[in-house]
Amino acid sequence: MDMDFPPHVVTEKALHKALKNDEFLLFYQPKVDLASGVVTGAEALIRWEHPVEGIIPPGEFIPLTEESSLINEIGRWVLEKVCSQLNEWEGSELDTLTISVNLSVRQLNQPDFLDMMRSIVDKWSVNPEQLELEITESLMMDSEHAYTILRELKNMGVVISLDDFGKGYSSLHYLKKLPLDKIKIDQSFIKHCTHDLNDATIVKTMIVMAHQLNFQVVAEGVEKEEHVIFLQKNLCDEAQGYLFNPPMPASDFLKNVHYVNEILNEYGMPNDEHKKQWMEEEVRKARQEVLETVREQQGMTFKYVKRKGRFIHTLCDGELLYRMGLTPEQVVGRELKEFLPEELVVWKEKIITENISDLIKVVNAEGVVEYASPSHQEVLGYGAETYKGERIFNYIHPDDAEHVRYEFKQLLKTKKIRSTTYRHKHFDGHWVYVEAKGTPVMDEEQKITHAVVVARNKIAPE
Repeated sequence: MDMDFPPHVVTEKALHKALKNDEFLLFYQPKVDLASGVVTGAEALIRWEHPVEGIIPPGEFIPLTEESSLINEIGRWVLEKVCSQLNEWEGSELDTLTISVNLSVRQLNQPDFLDMMRSIVDKWSVNPEQLELEITESLMMDSEHAYTILRELKNMGVVISLDDFGKGYSSLHYLKKLPLDKIKIDQSFIKHCTHDLNDATIVKTMIVMAHQLNFQVVAEGVEKEEHVIFLQKNLCDEAQGYLFNPPMPASDFLKNVHYVNEILNEYGMPNDEHKKQWMEEEVRKARQEVLETVREQQGMTFKYVKRKGRFIHTLCDGELLYRMGLTPEQVVGRELKEFLPEELVVWKEKIITENISDLIKVVNAEGVVEYASPSHQEVLGYGAETYKGERIFNYIHPDDAEHVRYEFKQLLKTKKIRSTTYRHKHFDGHWVYVEAKGTPVMDEEQKITHAVVVARNKIAPE
């Protein structure tokens, strides 16, 4: 709990002195995976160890630092300490831990912020995927600048999360636009979610919406057993709060990790019941992702069955369908001649073929192309046969290839759809910007065998 300190204690001069004298400390609060019960992350929280007043919480001094450039100096110190800690824990049971750091608007607006991030990550030989930056909704006020910087950070592999979600502006437009990985539900909603119907509804809706947008969800302020049960029942991904542990020094964090890993066994849902819920959710998401992939293609996909001599459509979607003035509801359950004029029926295949310009590739788990659509000839100048047997990365601009490899690895790791933008080589030597989405294909044992990559020509950024 924040306390009031005498005005002469918390001054800009005193904070500069504290930074110089190494009086700041980092405490770490665990984040627990609500499916496995294992500690998978931690939030780094700064404290000021004043030589006279003792430990001063951040609420007493951070607002003052944000009024000046001091927040940039302290912010760099925090990033250095976190990366140093990740390096120190390498090879221990915490070597896969992700540590999150709060990022202010002033820090993001530093001209050299990206260079500084790269320098610190390289200095400590840290895997950027283990570094998470928490932004607040106030940062979105300059959304174009924020988008540019956050996209570069994401391209580095850094995890981006939106902190205190629901507390500020909460514009859905920003959720759709910004390259986020996680949202953190503000603790004010979690506090009463088990006995206030409105808070319960809001939390449930946030979780569903975030999952639909392919974000993970972290609940802050989890303090009671009933909070855990509620969040598990509603398939929240991670939880953080005093039920698991208050913020603590790095040495105590390492000592307490075994204790924290057992908390869900005591307070959470039975493991089999929770696992069943997640499996049902994964099946639902897989179906939804297939439908979204079909809808977003430039052409049209349809499926039909033969019933009593009639060919009835059971699935139909894609951009071309809407260009033809139709909707899935007009097609499913009917024969072709029931929704198209007779003279167009015989031309259906030709209409579809001539309108598809999506670049479709099927690659195996090693990234080797096994199929490429004929549209590659028109858009990129290469015949479809050229790609067969080649690695998908071979035709990607060298500056973009590393990021595309990262996205492909993430697809294999998470078994989820991944999207990215990159430059693809044209036959005549120039580079074409494409926007691509990769969809995993799994066998009966849920092992990924292939990925379907659907790309389309994108206007190059100015």
